[in-house]
Amino acid sequence: MRLEDLAARLVSVEAKLATLTGTSVKTDNATSIDELDSRLSVVESQVDYLIAGKTQEHIDAIISAPAGDAPVEVEDVVAFSPSANHAEAADIVSDVVTAQFDAEPVEHFEVAEIVAAAVAAVVTADPEVVIDPVAITEAIVAAVADMPAPSPELAQQAADAVAEIIATVTGEEVAPEVQQQVAEAVALPADPELDAIEARLNIAEAKVDSLLGK
Repeated sequence: MRLEDLAARLVSVEAKLATLTGTSVKTDNATSIDELDSRLSVVESQVDYLIAGKTQEHIDAIISAPAGDAPVEVEDVVAFSPSANHAEAADIVSDVVTAQFDAEPVEHFEVAEIVAAAVAAVVTADPEVVIDPVAITEAIVAAVADMPAPSPELAQQAADAVAEIIATVTGEEVAPEVQQQVAEAVALPADPELDAIEARLNIAEAKVDSLLGK
């Protein structure tokens, strides 16, 4: 009897999920524990995927909105976090998201992407990671490591913003070695060949502008 009850509940959840995703749903009840387990695993994966997407949408909206005027509330983001039911970790996540909610929008898209990745690293981390200063710092640095800013100026802006997030999470001043890790993570990788071409292009561009009377 219990198997049948759980199978019926699962079909109901699958139907709701199909409405969210616009997909078809299997209407037959599971007839074995193995089938129940298998179908529930699919539901869990889809739910995790949807929550991740919604979380990122909320974070992006907050970062791009004017200070205090985002279309979503801080609580909406915290509610999707694995830390939602862990008081200490939830407070930390809330502090990080609130700081972005109250901040002016990030001007450059590339910097905004890096900031969003750093915030998402905090929001989506397990609570045990969030409350561990070393672990959450490593998670943030890892999250932005493959997102180099397109120029030294923007890399510095991104590094400063990420360092502020780390300071908010840990409640401590960011150590110089951590600041260096962040700066290296968001810096554009060195490319001597492109550097040489850029130097030549700068000279050629200046000469052309001079010929045009600029």
